[in-house]
Amino acid sequence: MKPTNLTKHAKKMSIACGILAASLSFGASAFAFSDLKGNPAETKINALHNAGVINGITSDLFAPKAKVTTAQAIQFLVKGLALAPQPGTDSNASTASSFFENVKDNAWYASSFAIAQQSGLTLAKDIDPNAPMTRAEFAHLLTQALQSKGNFPVTKMFFMIEDGDKLSPEVNYSLQVLLNTKVLTLDNGKFRPADVITRSEAAVMIHDAADFAARVITPNNPVIEPSEPEPVPVNNYVSDVVLEKAAEGVNKATITVDNLPNPGYGLVVERIEFTSATKAVLYFKVTLPDPDKMYAQVITKGSVSTYLPAGYTATAEPVMGSRWLQPSTQTQ
Repeated sequence: MKPTNLTKHAKKMSIACGILAASLSFGASAFAFSDLKGNPAETKINALHNAGVINGITSDLFAPKAKVTTAQAIQFLVKGLALAPQPGTDSNASTASSFFENVKDNAWYASSFAIAQQSGLTLAKDIDPNAPMTRAEFAHLLTQALQSKGNFPVTKMFFMIEDGDKLSPEVNYSLQVLLNTKVLTLDNGKFRPADVITRSEAAVMIHDAADFAARVITPNNPVIEPSEPEPVPVNNYVSDVVLEKAAEGVNKATITVDNLPNPGYGLVVERIEFTSATKAVLYFKVTLPDPDKMYAQVITKGSVSTYLPAGYTATAEPVMGSRWLQPSTQTQ
């Protein structure tokens, strides 16, 4: 999604996130790792452990300075943000091996990789689970995990990252989201994006992101979405998908829908399904106008972007709530 639009449509969270949020809110820990005494991250790490999100390398050691592998990072993200399998996913195309060349279905991290892929996290098909993950890579995936959970407001202050001159626009955007939401802070203006992330650094980011999600994205009182307005246009909208290179191994997929009734309508990507080794279906929904605002009754277009591994073609399909839309044309 473009940097000028830092929100995504709200989705329902799993009960696990509520359990995690409750654990994080208490602050005091019933358990303490012996190698965290005096560590600034001690309380947050122990809270995550008590919530069942992370484990130590032994029963009482956490190894805060140990480097995080890609497999460990994906497990942190999926469990910490309570990502869940997407409903309606074809079971034959939802196993980790159907997405990733180097992830076996019997690996301890396999289900987390599959869930991360279904949740829209941009993971390369040839990703190496044993490779170390950098701070920039982890932060980029963390932003995507947060955005997959729903709509949240973000201020638009630009943070100058002194050592971020080699970051891609997509990763820089993700860092701006985390900085604006205070999930992330800089150290004297620096982020050290190329450094491999440590276990304590990853845990703190996960803790603060989960806390933000519980407070802002999924508050305890669920919001009941308004019903669709009537009359609803019937079968007169057509969606298109255009792919363009975003970074090495990653394409940006932009869905455009014509003939929206007014500028108040918008689009969000609900989920992505990979139907084969080269094809993906982007499921989207048309969001309703703000009932408290007035909009000119002018037919308009709406668009939304997401990211796919290079080599995939894509089509777009409406989900429930957008049933009057026609299926998309093929990728341009």
